[in-house]
Amino acid sequence: MDIRQLQSVRTGQEVAAFLRERIACGEWGVGYRLPAQRQLASELGVGRQAVRQGISHLEAEGYLMTRRGARGGSFVGEPSTPVSVWRDLLRANLPDLEDLIDFRSAIEQRICALAALRRSDSDLQAMRTAIEALPAAAPLNEVFSYSAFREADGQFHSAVSAASNNKRLTEASRRARSELFMPTDNLPYEQRVEVTRQQHNEIYEAIASGDPDAAALAARAHMDETLRNLHAIISEADSQ
Repeated sequence: MDIRQLQSVRTGQEVAAFLRERIACGEWGVGYRLPAQRQLASELGVGRQAVRQGISHLEAEGYLMTRRGARGGSFVGEPSTPVSVWRDLLRANLPDLEDLIDFRSAIEQRICALAALRRSDSDLQAMRTAIEALPAAAPLNEVFSYSAFREADGQFHSAVSAASNNKRLTEASRRARSELFMPTDNLPYEQRVEVTRQQHNEIYEAIASGDPDAAALAARAHMDETLRNLHAIISEADSQ
């Protein structure tokens, strides 16, 4: 393999990481059609071969599926990892996840504080639209489709990050959110979605009122709830 091929493989892996991150943090939901390979190559500053390799990586991992024909292309697929497998991964990596929640909490508090000072009317509208897009909570013991929730949740946090007008914090938030990706669409405890809706509203109201301290506190409460949910997921598995 010559140097150009080595560079292509490395870049293909980087393209895969970029695409995976957008999917995992909810920016690209199930059924989303990726831009054409030529457009992706231009936007990322890489060759089309690297884009093809990146897409192939994610097809193998189950993130993407390819359809042929006039309306074909690469689309975000349905999550398929069994809940039990994901819970086992949580249990095995809980200390790292707790560190990640701490890290994300610090980032989100600062992002929300800045958003309260810098947000525009269009930023607020984007947040409100994302809140209204949250699906209704599932009744107790009914399976909840996580895909729509993840997409709306990602849209909200992306809108808040954009309102902070800080590119570095926005990128750090996106990466942290992508690491908390739940690769399954069959979670039986998503009646808790109403708590998320309420907390998003609290963050929104604090930002809309221009109160950075209240916005930071609301963000911290939201991250504390995320950590409690992770522990609850594991506890539910242990009690079964």
